[in-house]
Amino acid sequence: MNQAPQSEDTREAIKRLIEDILLHRPPEKAEEFVSEVQRECGQRDIEFDAAAVIEYWWHLVRLGVVAIPGYAITFFQGRKFPTLVLTERGRALLEHGEKSPHDPPRYLNAVRQRVQDPDNIALGYLDEAVGAWAAGLYRASAVMLGCACERLVLILAEQIARAGIQPWSDKVQKTLGGAPVGASRLFDLIRECLIHLAGDKRLPRALADALDRKLTPIFEHARGLRNKSGHPTGTDVSADEAEAGLLLFPGFYGFVDGLCKHLLAMGDHG
Repeated sequence: MNQAPQSEDTREAIKRLIEDILLHRPPEKAEEFVSEVQRECGQRDIEFDAAAVIEYWWHLVRLGVVAIPGYAITFFQGRKFPTLVLTERGRALLEHGEKSPHDPPRYLNAVRQRVQDPDNIALGYLDEAVGAWAAGLYRASAVMLGCACERLVLILAEQIARAGIQPWSDKVQKTLGGAPVGASRLFDLIRECLIHLAGDKRLPRALADALDRKLTPIFEHARGLRNKSGHPTGTDVSADEAEAGLLLFPGFYGFVDGLCKHLLAMGDHG
Protein backbone atom coordinates (compact mmCIF):
# COMPACT_ATOMS: atom_id res chain seq x y z
CA MET A 1 0.00 0.00 0.00
CA ASN A 2 1.32 3.44 -0.92
CA GLN A 3 2.23 5.84 1.86
CA ALA A 4 0.17 8.99 2.31
CA PRO A 5 1.96 12.07 0.93
CA GLN A 6 4.10 13.80 3.55
CA SER A 7 4.06 17.52 4.24
CA GLU A 8 6.40 19.78 2.30
CA ASP A 9 8.30 20.53 5.52
CA THR A 10 8.93 16.82 6.06
CA ARG A 11 10.16 16.34 2.50
CA GLU A 12 12.47 19.34 2.83
CA ALA A 13 13.84 18.00 6.11
CA ILE A 14 14.53 14.64 4.44
CA LYS A 15 16.32 16.35 1.53
CA ARG A 16 18.57 18.29 3.88
CA LEU A 17 19.29 15.14 5.87
CA ILE A 18 20.25 13.25 2.70
CA GLU A 19 22.64 16.04 1.72
CA ASP A 20 24.13 16.14 5.21
CA ILE A 21 24.79 12.39 5.18
CA LEU A 22 26.34 12.52 1.71
CA LEU A 23 28.63 15.41 2.61
CA HIS A 24 29.79 14.30 6.04
CA ARG A 25 29.36 10.55 6.52
CA PRO A 26 28.49 8.79 3.25
CA PRO A 27 28.21 5.01 3.56
CA GLU A 28 30.36 3.02 1.17
CA LYS A 29 27.51 0.72 0.22
CA ALA A 30 24.48 2.04 -1.67
CA GLU A 31 22.25 -0.53 0.01
CA GLU A 32 23.06 0.99 3.41
CA PHE A 33 22.04 4.49 2.44
CA VAL A 34 18.27 4.33 2.93
CA SER A 35 18.75 2.51 6.23
CA GLU A 36 21.07 5.27 7.40
CA VAL A 37 18.54 7.94 6.41
CA GLN A 38 15.80 6.06 8.28
CA ARG A 39 17.99 5.72 11.38
CA GLU A 40 18.84 9.44 11.45
CA CYS A 41 15.23 10.43 10.80
CA GLY A 42 14.39 8.63 14.03
CA GLN A 43 17.18 10.43 15.89
CA ARG A 44 16.05 13.85 14.61
CA ASP A 45 12.32 13.27 15.05
CA ILE A 46 11.69 13.48 11.28
CA GLU A 47 8.88 11.32 9.94
CA PHE A 48 10.51 8.84 7.58
CA ASP A 49 9.14 8.76 4.03
CA ALA A 50 10.75 6.09 1.87
CA ALA A 51 9.22 7.50 -1.32
CA ALA A 52 10.65 10.96 -0.64
CA VAL A 53 14.08 9.45 0.03
CA ILE A 54 14.12 7.39 -3.15
CA GLU A 55 12.75 10.22 -5.29
CA TYR A 56 15.40 12.70 -4.15
CA TRP A 57 18.12 10.04 -4.25
CA TRP A 58 17.49 9.30 -7.91
CA HIS A 59 17.24 13.01 -8.70
CA LEU A 60 20.78 13.41 -7.32
CA VAL A 61 21.97 10.33 -9.24
CA ARG A 62 20.58 11.76 -12.49
CA LEU A 63 22.41 15.05 -11.89
CA GLY A 64 25.68 13.23 -11.28
CA VAL A 65 25.89 14.26 -7.62
CA VAL A 66 26.34 10.62 -6.65
CA ALA A 67 27.56 7.69 -8.71
CA ILE A 68 26.68 4.02 -8.24
CA PRO A 69 29.30 1.80 -9.90
CA GLY A 70 27.11 -1.29 -9.68
CA TYR A 71 27.91 -4.71 -8.36
CA ALA A 72 29.51 -5.87 -11.63
CA ILE A 73 32.57 -3.75 -10.87
CA THR A 74 32.46 -3.89 -7.08
CA PHE A 75 35.51 -6.16 -7.34
CA PHE A 76 38.02 -5.42 -10.10
CA GLN A 77 41.51 -6.90 -10.36
CA GLY A 78 41.41 -7.90 -6.74
CA ARG A 79 40.36 -4.49 -5.47
CA LYS A 80 37.10 -3.73 -3.70
CA PHE A 81 35.27 -0.59 -4.79
CA PRO A 82 32.51 1.31 -2.94
CA THR A 83 29.03 0.99 -4.37
CA LEU A 84 28.22 4.63 -3.56
CA VAL A 85 30.42 7.60 -4.46
CA LEU A 86 29.81 11.31 -3.87
CA THR A 87 31.30 12.85 -7.01
CA GLU A 88 33.61 15.86 -7.01
CA ARG A 89 30.94 17.84 -8.84
CA GLY A 90 28.30 16.61 -6.42
CA ARG A 91 30.29 17.71 -3.38
CA ALA A 92 30.73 21.19 -4.87
CA LEU A 93 27.01 21.50 -5.57
CA LEU A 94 25.95 20.34 -2.12
CA GLU A 95 28.44 22.63 -0.43
CA HIS A 96 26.87 25.62 -2.19
CA GLY A 97 23.61 24.86 -0.38
CA GLU A 98 20.61 26.93 -1.40
CA LYS A 99 22.68 28.86 -3.96
CA SER A 100 23.04 25.66 -6.00
CA PRO A 101 20.40 24.67 -8.58
CA HIS A 102 20.63 20.95 -7.75
CA ASP A 103 17.40 21.32 -5.70
CA PRO A 104 15.32 23.58 -7.98
CA PRO A 105 12.45 24.43 -5.59
CA ARG A 106 14.85 25.43 -2.80
CA TYR A 107 17.07 27.38 -5.20
CA LEU A 108 14.18 29.36 -6.68
CA ASN A 109 12.66 30.01 -3.27
CA ALA A 110 16.04 31.25 -1.98
CA VAL A 111 16.23 33.70 -4.88
CA ARG A 112 12.73 34.97 -4.08
CA GLN A 113 13.69 35.45 -0.44
CA ARG A 114 16.62 37.69 -1.42
CA VAL A 115 14.45 40.35 -3.03
CA GLN A 116 11.66 42.59 -1.83
CA ASP A 117 9.34 42.25 -4.82
CA PRO A 118 10.30 39.24 -6.99
CA ASP A 119 9.75 39.75 -10.71
CA ASN A 120 7.74 36.90 -12.20
CA ILE A 121 9.18 37.36 -15.69
CA ALA A 122 12.79 37.14 -14.50
CA LEU A 123 11.96 34.17 -12.29
CA GLY A 124 10.14 32.46 -15.15
CA TYR A 125 13.28 32.65 -17.27
CA LEU A 126 15.36 31.47 -14.31
CA ASP A 127 13.04 28.48 -13.74
CA GLU A 128 13.51 27.43 -17.36
CA ALA A 129 17.28 27.94 -17.08
CA VAL A 130 17.40 25.60 -14.08
CA GLY A 131 15.22 23.02 -15.80
CA ALA A 132 17.37 23.07 -18.92
CA TRP A 133 20.55 22.75 -16.82
CA ALA A 134 19.13 19.75 -14.95
CA ALA A 135 18.26 18.11 -18.28
CA GLY A 136 21.79 18.65 -19.62
CA LEU A 137 20.64 21.31 -22.12
CA TYR A 138 23.40 23.77 -21.29
CA ARG A 139 23.01 26.08 -24.28
CA ALA A 140 19.29 26.42 -23.58
CA SER A 141 20.07 27.09 -19.93
CA ALA A 142 22.53 29.85 -20.86
CA VAL A 143 20.01 31.52 -23.17
CA MET A 144 17.29 31.53 -20.50
CA LEU A 145 19.69 32.81 -17.83
CA GLY A 146 20.75 35.60 -20.17
CA CYS A 147 17.10 36.56 -20.61
CA ALA A 148 16.66 36.66 -16.81
CA CYS A 149 19.70 38.92 -16.43
CA GLU A 150 18.55 41.23 -19.21
CA ARG A 151 15.14 41.49 -17.57
CA LEU A 152 16.85 42.69 -14.37
CA VAL A 153 18.87 45.22 -16.37
CA LEU A 154 15.62 46.55 -17.81
CA ILE A 155 14.10 46.86 -14.30
CA LEU A 156 17.20 48.71 -13.08
CA ALA A 157 17.09 51.02 -16.10
CA GLU A 158 13.46 51.90 -15.39
CA GLN A 159 14.37 52.84 -11.82
CA ILE A 160 17.18 55.10 -13.04
CA ALA A 161 14.83 56.76 -15.52
CA ARG A 162 12.43 57.61 -12.68
CA ALA A 163 15.07 58.67 -10.16
CA GLY A 164 15.89 62.08 -11.67
CA ILE A 165 19.66 61.53 -11.91
CA GLN A 166 20.74 63.76 -14.75
CA PRO A 167 21.84 63.44 -17.45
CA TRP A 168 21.49 59.66 -17.13
CA SER A 169 17.79 59.54 -16.32
CA ASP A 170 16.97 61.37 -19.54
CA LYS A 171 19.41 59.25 -21.55
CA VAL A 172 17.98 56.02 -20.19
CA GLN A 173 14.38 57.21 -20.67
CA LYS A 174 15.15 58.13 -24.28
CA THR A 175 16.79 54.76 -24.87
CA LEU A 176 13.87 52.89 -23.35
CA GLY A 177 11.35 54.88 -25.37
CA GLY A 178 13.04 54.43 -28.74
CA ALA A 179 13.59 51.48 -31.00
CA PRO A 180 14.53 48.21 -29.29
CA VAL A 181 18.08 48.48 -28.01
CA GLY A 182 20.59 45.87 -26.99
CA ALA A 183 21.01 45.11 -23.29
CA SER A 184 24.70 45.98 -23.53
CA ARG A 185 24.01 49.59 -24.50
CA LEU A 186 21.49 49.93 -21.69
CA PHE A 187 23.87 48.31 -19.25
CA ASP A 188 26.65 50.75 -20.20
CA LEU A 189 24.38 53.70 -19.38
CA ILE A 190 23.39 52.10 -16.08
CA ARG A 191 27.01 51.48 -15.13
CA GLU A 192 28.02 55.07 -15.98
CA CYS A 193 25.23 56.37 -13.79
CA LEU A 194 26.04 54.11 -10.86
CA ILE A 195 29.75 54.92 -11.01
CA HIS A 196 28.84 58.62 -10.95
CA LEU A 197 26.61 58.08 -7.90
CA ALA A 198 29.34 56.08 -6.16
CA GLY A 199 31.91 58.82 -6.86
CA ASP A 200 29.54 61.41 -5.39
CA LYS A 201 28.98 59.13 -2.36
CA ARG A 202 25.29 58.92 -3.19
CA LEU A 203 25.30 55.14 -2.99
CA PRO A 204 25.58 53.23 0.30
CA ARG A 205 29.13 52.01 0.74
CA ALA A 206 28.15 48.34 0.52
CA LEU A 207 26.58 48.93 -2.90
CA ALA A 208 29.35 51.21 -4.16
CA ASP A 209 32.11 48.83 -3.14
CA ALA A 210 30.43 45.89 -4.88
CA LEU A 211 29.73 47.53 -8.24
CA ASP A 212 32.70 46.01 -10.04
CA ARG A 213 32.45 42.76 -8.13
CA LYS A 214 28.75 41.90 -8.29
CA LEU A 215 27.27 43.84 -11.19
CA THR A 216 29.57 43.90 -14.21
CA PRO A 217 31.22 40.43 -14.04
CA ILE A 218 27.96 38.55 -13.57
CA PHE A 219 26.13 40.44 -16.29
CA GLU A 220 29.04 39.98 -18.70
CA HIS A 221 29.21 36.26 -17.90
CA ALA A 222 25.50 35.73 -18.59
CA ARG A 223 25.46 38.00 -21.65
CA GLY A 224 28.55 36.32 -23.07
CA LEU A 225 27.04 32.88 -22.66
CA ARG A 226 23.77 34.00 -24.21
CA ASN A 227 25.54 35.54 -27.20
CA LYS A 228 27.71 32.46 -27.52
CA SER A 229 24.77 30.08 -27.47
CA GLY A 230 21.83 32.16 -28.69
CA HIS A 231 23.19 32.70 -32.18
CA PRO A 232 23.41 29.84 -34.71
CA THR A 233 27.19 29.44 -34.35
CA GLY A 234 27.12 25.87 -33.07
CA THR A 235 29.29 26.89 -30.12
CA ASP A 236 28.88 24.63 -27.13
CA VAL A 237 28.25 25.76 -23.56
CA SER A 238 29.83 23.47 -21.00
CA ALA A 239 28.13 22.14 -17.90
CA ASP A 240 30.54 24.18 -15.77
CA GLU A 241 29.75 27.41 -17.64
CA ALA A 242 26.00 26.95 -17.34
CA GLU A 243 26.33 25.96 -13.70
CA ALA A 244 28.55 28.95 -12.88
CA GLY A 245 25.93 31.36 -14.19
CA LEU A 246 23.21 29.81 -12.04
CA LEU A 247 25.44 29.94 -8.96
CA LEU A 248 26.16 33.64 -9.57
CA PHE A 249 22.58 34.69 -10.30
CA PRO A 250 21.18 34.83 -6.73
CA GLY A 251 23.85 37.33 -5.70
CA PHE A 252 23.32 39.34 -8.88
CA TYR A 253 19.57 39.58 -8.32
CA GLY A 254 20.02 40.49 -4.66
CA PHE A 255 22.46 43.24 -5.61
CA VAL A 256 20.20 44.63 -8.36
CA ASP A 257 17.30 44.61 -5.90
CA GLY A 258 19.37 46.60 -3.40
CA LEU A 259 20.20 49.15 -6.08
CA CYS A 260 16.56 49.42 -7.12
CA LYS A 261 15.42 50.05 -3.54
CA HIS A 262 18.02 52.79 -3.13
CA LEU A 263 17.11 54.42 -6.45
CA LEU A 264 13.43 54.30 -5.54
CA ALA A 265 14.19 56.12 -2.29
CA MET A 266 16.23 58.71 -4.20
CA GLY A 267 13.32 59.32 -6.56
CA ASP A 268 10.89 59.68 -3.66
CA HIS A 269 13.12 62.29 -2.04
CA GLY A 270 14.15 64.00 -5.26
